[in-house]
Amino acid sequence: MTISSVAGGERTLSIRYIPLLTWGFCAAAATGVGAVLVAMVEGRQPIDAGSVGALLLLLGFAVFIFASGGQYVVATFDRDKDALRIARYGIRGRSITSRILSDVVGLDVRVLRRSQHRLELRMRSGERLALTPYYVVAFSSRGIERLAALLGIEPNLVTPPRA
Repeated sequence: MTISSVAGGERTLSIRYIPLLTWGFCAAAATGVGAVLVAMVEGRQPIDAGSVGALLLLLGFAVFIFASGGQYVVATFDRDKDALRIARYGIRGRSITSRILSDVVGLDVRVLRRSQHRLELRMRSGERLALTPYYVVAFSSRGIERLAALLGIEPNLVTPPRA
């Protein structure tokens, strides 16, 4: 589950995405790996190929999950400066994407399931700029409505094709 926080008014808007469930899973995996390593050092757990392999697989899976879905994202929209800034903080460091806000021509809401969505901005150049690399669980659409009002664009709902 990702918590999203929307702050600001009519001229500036800041949206923060905090992937709590991903961070929680990675913390639980790290705690488990640590406990097994302590047991191995103390001699309560045998050090064999199976134990070491399982630890490496769990650690690798946790790092993969953290790298792909553990990014803290801050998207800032500023009408006065005509600026759009998306800062992503993750295991691979910080990444900042800046664009001109007036170049945004569309707002796509990609719906995965009921309350899971991902926001994509359509730029005048044809580029699609996703706010997050992951889908967000949201129980209200107030953040989408506030962003659409600031941009002056009606959100376009994109649903996956049904099989």
